[in-house]
Amino acid sequence: MTNPIVVVGMHRSGTSLVSRLLDKSGVLMGRDLQEDHESMFFIGLNRWIYENAGADWARPEALSELIEFEPAREKVIQYLRTRLSSRASKKFSGRSLKNGVFDINEPWGWKDPRTGPALPIWLSIWPEMRIVHVLRHGVDVAASLHTRSNRNWSKDAGRFEKWLPIYRWRRSQSPIRRGQRAATLENALDFWAEQVRIENSIIGESKGVLRLRFEDILSQPESKISDIADFAGVSINHELIEEMTGSLDPSRAFSHRKDPELSEFAKKNSDLLGHFGY
Repeated sequence: MTNPIVVVGMHRSGTSLVSRLLDKSGVLMGRDLQEDHESMFFIGLNRWIYENAGADWARPEALSELIEFEPAREKVIQYLRTRLSSRASKKFSGRSLKNGVFDINEPWGWKDPRTGPALPIWLSIWPEMRIVHVLRHGVDVAASLHTRSNRNWSKDAGRFEKWLPIYRWRRSQSPIRRGQRAATLENALDFWAEQVRIENSIIGESKGVLRLRFEDILSQPESKISDIADFAGVSINHELIEEMTGSLDPSRAFSHRKDPELSEFAKKNSDLLGHFGY
């Protein structure tokens, strides 16, 4: 059995970038990847964990209630082991393996921002799993989440108006998605701080962890790409490093500095940002 390499970090922090780098380096990150380079198989498992904890992707703190209640936590782990060793895992590996992902004998792993807060559960299955923890400036993350939230709200509002005329005789089809955690910059930044705080408390000083800053990957690509490959135990040649480096956009680092309003927002929240090294 080969222990997985998992990429964790707050949403919009550059975890997709790291997952793609691992994939190009020869690490199996899934045959069922979405556009954001997340395995649909592991997304489904993480969503199941969150649902049973009464948590949501934007409200991960509720996971602690499940994690701290041993009887429920053990049942969740039992379910995960069953699914991981089942035929359903073929979706991830692309192969029919007798013991599912436990029979994968090459470098492999997955990326899903939900994994970070759920790490105590996953570590119960793979105590020796390797963790790549990605961190990005909180205001850049908050701005990205806020922009996406506004875009989603426009779609939600449109669906609501479409459904409104028939609500008198038909129950609501929930056109407005649950939770508006990133509807304001302030709440989006609070979400970033909540998840990063949870991840830091779980990971602590653990061994088998590679900590990366999104900004460092963009400013020192050759060095950081080599670090990622070394951590994953795979070898890459200079041509591949050049190809990966060429796909990066350095302007995405500290992008809030180009916007006066976001720069001012960062100054107002300097104490919070400083707590996490920014």
